[in-house]
Amino acid sequence: MENPKATGFIKYLPNILTFTRLFGSFALLFLMGFERDVGPFNSVPWVWLFLYAFLVITDPLDGFIARRFNAKSSFGAVLDSVSDAVLIVIAAATVFVVFAFDNLSGLQFGLYIGALVFCLANRLNGNIYSKKFFGAANMVHSYPQKFFAASCCVVIGFWAFLRDVPWWSVVILLLLNLYATIDEIVYCARAAKYDVNFRGHGFQKYELKKGPGSRKLMKAPVTLGS
Repeated sequence: MENPKATGFIKYLPNILTFTRLFGSFALLFLMGFERDVGPFNSVPWVWLFLYAFLVITDPLDGFIARRFNAKSSFGAVLDSVSDAVLIVIAAATVFVVFAFDNLSGLQFGLYIGALVFCLANRLNGNIYSKKFFGAANMVHSYPQKFFAASCCVVIGFWAFLRDVPWWSVVILLLLNLYATIDEIVYCARAAKYDVNFRGHGFQKYELKKGPGSRKLMKAPVTLGS
């Protein structure tokens, strides 16, 4: 049975944390000059990294509180998605333009910015396909999408610490993003009913759209050890 709706301060706490992440993201732009050497690593932006880590932690925290105390809202869900995107874009832009710019060639810089635009465009695809097939623009919160978002947060911090953007880390993110996007598009195109919390292929079966030769249900997911 679901908990009764939250009241008082706890009702607003998830959105307070989300607003903290949103506005704190812009604060990152003003903390780039606080640096120190850490062992063999030079000019590590330690204040920037501490704030960035705190902002990243508020993402799972606000969701946990909203679910645990039944403080969920449509506004909070939209605000959460917007604040996540703002944090990732500002943090990545800071790394590219300020921290790693001197270590990147013009070609590398252009390719990496292109990769960032590619990932953002793929996230937009989720809205486009859900709108096309189900009439509601939204993004599936699948495990692959969540894993990609978490990987972005970790890798951006890694880039800031190194003050460099290794090519292999960008390739890994692009592959994760491509898989998550294809997984989401296939779901939107084939599923009879839309579930924004669909966990992903291999994790969850679903009813297929009616059509020639279509099966009623997907095969049961394969699990490790089966």
